[in-house]
Amino acid sequence: MNNVTKYHLYFANPFILNGVTWLFVWLLYNLGWSRLFPPLSEELTFFVIFTSIVSICIGIATLKKHTISFRPLKNPKHKPLVIWLVIFYLLFLIEAAVAGTVPLIGYATGNVTIEYSEFGLPIIHVIIVNGISALCIYATYCLKSTSVKKDKFKFLVICVFTFVPFFLMFNRGGIIANIIGILILSLVTSKRPVRLLLKCMISLIVLLFLFGLAGNIRFGKSGMEKFAQVAKPSDTFTETHIPPEFLWSYIYIASPLANTQNTITNSNWSQSDSEDAQNFVIYECTPEIISKRIAGEQEETNFANRAILISSSFTVASIYGRAYNYLGWTGLWLLFIFLLIFITINIKIIKKSSNYYFPMIVSVDIIVVLNIFDNMLTFMGLVPQVFIFFLLYLFSRLRKQNIRNFSN
Repeated sequence: MNNVTKYHLYFANPFILNGVTWLFVWLLYNLGWSRLFPPLSEELTFFVIFTSIVSICIGIATLKKHTISFRPLKNPKHKPLVIWLVIFYLLFLIEAAVAGTVPLIGYATGNVTIEYSEFGLPIIHVIIVNGISALCIYATYCLKSTSVKKDKFKFLVICVFTFVPFFLMFNRGGIIANIIGILILSLVTSKRPVRLLLKCMISLIVLLFLFGLAGNIRFGKSGMEKFAQVAKPSDTFTETHIPPEFLWSYIYIASPLANTQNTITNSNWSQSDSEDAQNFVIYECTPEIISKRIAGEQEETNFANRAILISSSFTVASIYGRAYNYLGWTGLWLLFIFLLIFITINIKIIKKSSNYYFPMIVSVDIIVVLNIFDNMLTFMGLVPQVFIFFLLYLFSRLRKQNIRNFSN
């Protein structure tokens, strides 16, 4: 059932997604719905538009050369996925037992004893979050590869159960990452992707409303009023008569770009030295599990304060926010180039014939899309997913090689 054309693959091309995502954020930002947001400088506007166009052009070129392709699985099996799901659930139950609760209960009852960002055990939590997300991607891939209704239902159930731990952890980032992965696979395999995209846009509006509603629950009683005091909605937003719950999504999506602009405007950076260049590589181009072991406490504190925030309530500054304080505009351009290299390596490192090729592409897509919030190239909640599929690819090749050797 491979009806996928190069036009379908536009939805899964990381280069194109990078450009389209940033153009969307730029347009959204220019609605001016918050008085907190500084006006975008000509330099940052040029950077966002230029890098977006370059990304889209590279993406179109890769599609013409068939660099990215989709191959459905042959007879996908659900039992191995169920086993892995049970393992991740058991690990999650251990975390819940150690904490004595789960964050969702605290937020729902108004008695928060543990924040969602503090929940979990070191290493184990990274395994659970990345493992469940990778499982969601692969189960969706299986779902889209089979035409047997009974099998489709089994894979659908597995997908649904990958969301449960994220809801209990109140991990909205994990939920969003899963949804992005499912959406990309659905658009790529749909016979009518444009119609599906329209349906998804309607669903997205509903999800954005629910996202705001969840934010209100987290803030407790009078949640919207409390958030409005922080978000400072402009008269432009008030006059639109849009439900205030959507302000949550707007601020959540656009504030990282505001923090990037604020950092550029108020930075004390004048010129860089070798230490700045070294720290740029360590903190902006290296996974956190490595950078945190290289750095001491002083460096970690310094790293945390690299972005100059518009408010202490909004703590992320997109993939580019901190880079300016290390190397000025050179930092932003180098990080963009590093992103292009990261994408290029990961779309070529696994053979297209592998069962793990397209799930890995989707993992890269998720990182690219979520870069609008923070530097996901270093984030341990996402980067290990790419390594999971790469390791599975290596193990599958090794297994096939051993079978050949045994046969001979």
